Amino acid sequence: MDAAALLITSSLLAQSQAPDDASAAPFRLEAALDLWLPRLEGDFTDSGAEIDVRTTDLHDSETAPAGSLTLSRGALAVELRGFSFTTEGRGAATEAYALGGMPVSAGDVVDSAFSWWSAGAEVRYDVLERHRGAANGTDFTLFALGSLDVQSVTRDLANETTDTLTRAKEAFFVAELGGGFRLAFDTKDPFPIFRRVEILAKAGVGLSMPMGDGEFGGATRIEAQFTGWLGEQTAVYLGYRLVGASLTGEDMEMTASLQGLRAGFRHEF
Repeated sequence: MDAAALLITSSLLAQSQAPDDASAAPFRLEAALDLWLPRLEGDFTDSGAEIDVRTTDLHDSETAPAGSLTLSRGALAVELRGFSFTTEGRGAATEAYALGGMPVSAGDVVDSAFSWWSAGAEVRYDVLERHRGAANGTDFTLFALGSLDVQSVTRDLANETTDTLTRAKEAFFVAELGGGFRLAFDTKDPFPIFRRVEILAKAGVGLSMPMGDGEFGGATRIEAQFTGWLGEQTAVYLGYRLVGASLTGEDMEMTASLQGLRAGFRHEF
């Protein structure tokens, strides 16, 4: 065998034995836990009404636990996520209204409560390869995402003046498509506490689909986050989250959102 043939054979053999980047990438598991401080914004729209959540005294900021578990490999990541929000109010009605078939007159004392929980999964895929700078290890990534969540809302109203009450509960699916970006870089003097920082923003829009009788509506989710890595595996973050939906169910209709700041920590195993 001449030298040229030997060189070609050796090159082909080396290529066949070299694993591609995707198959060689290790699996990574990350857990995140945060305290979210959202407040309920929007309107209850039962039977064509337009009752602001402030009217029912359900507008206070509350502490809502939230968390996620993310498994990633290469450009693909699958995130399991959820949150639980509850708020209560009590006071004299400033105007007359009716919700859930219960009339309220101005001056009636109303005890109210509202809860919203969600559990689901998001799949992300990096559509633009990361660009790494030699000086400070800069990574920039654009990604596409799709998600499916199960959400449930419950509203309780009790008119203490007339001794009447009403409860409405709805469950629905939310399917969204969207995208976002992630920018990360190593730090030195400007951030002496963090060895690396990351800026992330993402958004998704889609449909809300009631599990019972009702109609499809819109859904939106927006998140922005600043993360500071304290070490190779642990980080803290501060961010903002908005989860919104337009829901037309059998017992309740609403166009509302939860929105507020959040803070937490991340750990990679």
